[in-house]
Amino acid sequence: MNEKDYEIILTLHETKNITKAANKLYLTQPTLTKRIKNIESELGFELILRSKKGVLFTPFGESIVPYIKTINSSIKDMKEYISSNKGTISGNLNIGVSVNYANYKLPPVIRDFTLNYPNVNIKMIVSKSINIFNMLKNDEISIAIVRGDFNWDEGKIPLKEEQVYFVYQNEFDIDNLNSLPYINRHTDAAFQSLIKKWFNENNLLMNSSRLDIDNIEVILEMCEAGIGWSVLPQVCLDKFEGYKKPLYFNDGTPFVRNSYILYKNSYYKFPQVELFIRTILSNKDN
Repeated sequence: MNEKDYEIILTLHETKNITKAANKLYLTQPTLTKRIKNIESELGFELILRSKKGVLFTPFGESIVPYIKTINSSIKDMKEYISSNKGTISGNLNIGVSVNYANYKLPPVIRDFTLNYPNVNIKMIVSKSINIFNMLKNDEISIAIVRGDFNWDEGKIPLKEEQVYFVYQNEFDIDNLNSLPYINRHTDAAFQSLIKKWFNENNLLMNSSRLDIDNIEVILEMCEAGIGWSVLPQVCLDKFEGYKKPLYFNDGTPFVRNSYILYKNSYYKFPQVELFIRTILSNKDN
């Protein structure tokens, strides 16, 4: 049965007359009679009986009318909803975000996106970049914002190249850094590898007088207090009041940290995915 069949049954129930029902439905009587027989054949029961007084519904026919009214009403409600929401961006958006980006750059992105597209439901997971990357590969999220370089052959948009800094309470000669405690931050293997390279080039020891901390805000406070020094990217230094110095490798290459937007091409066809990426890019220089 389809929507037209529901309309036929309800019109017959209302008019109790084949001729009146046919006129109201803009059908000929033979056509209407044939449609009724097809409906009855599909259901396996007689719906109506003809009498001198018109159409009488069988007990079975009467019993299904309330269900058909409910179905018909729901169809109308759905059509009205679709009509009133044409052009509205809605649906679900699953995103994964690296910890630093979520802490320092994501709030204005979420603010702008939710203001512009309030009907989109956002589910966000904040974790280390490697975890976010694996979730993207496993189709658990639509968009990944990661820090560091990952081997990815689908949608990949460079987001930011950040300078990495030496961070301490005040200016200090790098050649003498072995005399100060180094505060190590728990980070991904790729960034840790670059830090180790810079240490080796400057004859610095990573395994002596070292503190291990996984919270950047705590590290910054310790550096400002002169407890130790660290190596941190620009993203977390906007409010840092101590001394910071950009770092370079021996060949003159700046020590930088790259961020990317990654996505699967099949997801980009969804408007909420494309618009969220646009919102990220519009905020990337803030």
